[in-house]
Amino acid sequence: MDLEKPALLWLLSAVPVFAVAAWAAWRRADRWLRAFAGRRARAGSFLAGVLFLTAAWTALVMALAGPRVQVEKIVFNRSGIDLCVGLDVSKSMLAEDVVLQRLTEEAVPWVPNRLNRARQICLDLLSSLQGERFGLYVFASEGVEIVPFTRDYGFCRYVLRHVNETEITASGSDLGEAIRAGIAMLEESGEESVKRLLLVSDGEDITTDQSSLYESARYAASRGIRIYTLGVGTGRSVLLPIRSSDASGISGYYLDEDGSYLRSSMVSETLERIAALTGGEFFRAGEGNPAAEILQAILKDARQFRQTRSVEKAWEELSALFAALGMACFGAGVLVRR
Repeated sequence: MDLEKPALLWLLSAVPVFAVAAWAAWRRADRWLRAFAGRRARAGSFLAGVLFLTAAWTALVMALAGPRVQVEKIVFNRSGIDLCVGLDVSKSMLAEDVVLQRLTEEAVPWVPNRLNRARQICLDLLSSLQGERFGLYVFASEGVEIVPFTRDYGFCRYVLRHVNETEITASGSDLGEAIRAGIAMLEESGEESVKRLLLVSDGEDITTDQSSLYESARYAASRGIRIYTLGVGTGRSVLLPIRSSDASGISGYYLDEDGSYLRSSMVSETLERIAALTGGEFFRAGEGNPAAEILQAILKDARQFRQTRSVEKAWEELSALFAALGMACFGAGVLVRR
């Protein structure tokens, strides 16, 4: 046990003074009772009262001195989490069927398309991280790593804000390839950690046979990787606008190879199934506070794994215990003297 203020122990010098004064008082009381009542003072109650009051004073002085003991506590260590975010940058993410929540100095471009809403949520997510390692890749027909795992959130924010939507040329997304790219990043991270993948997309997939997509999700689950999915957009089919170079206006709409207008809608069913197959969860970009909800789900899940548990030494304060003991002894001392 350690004391924060050991200098206060000099107050215990009052104990022998109190004991001598109490003994002298009992002797006087005993003489008076024998002289006028013909009986003696009760030594048992006197002794018990003195002991209780002495213990009360000792305990209260100890409480003032700040007693504490060092203990080992198991704490939740968020640095044991690797969060990999895959951002869909296919043409369908240029659909303007979303609402940006706010505009600030560091906000993403004002154009209300799916990509900018996705970036906005990722920036919100970064603002809430506390020690987790963050990795980022973009995908369309294939995944490309752009930020290896790091705790430099400022750099991650810079990269996210500067993803250039005007350079998007891929017309569709291969979600199976996106999952495989995320798995590769997580498995090559070089640390033993709780590995989680966040897939941000509208859910449209260019493959005609989705069996390989779901097989990739099952493989992720077998490797202990849970996939959380964030759906951006609405279920309503919309055109894909072509913005002018300064993004001030719409100069046309994208066409497919046959000359028909390209249309896109969010496919939530695909994203929901990916999450379900891996034990993750599906979220919608247009509801509530998705960044906070995603992080809360990831942290709640990660708490059960040993990689997020660490032992730390901490001081356990005992002042309240000694103060309570002192008050109890004082009360007992008063009662036994009656």
